[in-house]
Amino acid sequence: ALLPKKKPQPQGAQQRKSRVDSTPISVPFEEKKRLMRVYGPIKTLRNRASKDIDQAAKPDSVRRKFYRWFPDFNERFVITPGGWYTPKAGHQQEMDYRQAMRKMDLELLVKKRNDRR
Repeated sequence: ALLPKKKPQPQGAQQRKSRVDSTPISVPFEEKKRLMRVYGPIKTLRNRASKDIDQAAKPDSVRRKFYRWFPDFNERFVITPGGWYTPKAGHQQEMDYRQAMRKMDLELLVKKRNDRR
């Protein structure tokens, strides 16, 4: 009946979200590939040899990449009666948001590269 005591949190420390409220929705593999193909990444592509999403992609690899590209998927997308996922704000607004995020990330990447020189 002896339970370990929890460490007291320092004043003003942020608490992590519990996994319960951020549990990802189970999205089918083909739907993940479709969403990745349509909306693209949220960050600028780095100088790496990229693999085509359709080309014999391993499901675990696609799953990891999907949740990197769509970190707030639960908040931004809803499922349609047909089983497709669509952006809550609409297609064009999601495309504009992702373009703005890529541009912001590119500016940060350029700054990092220039600072290293």
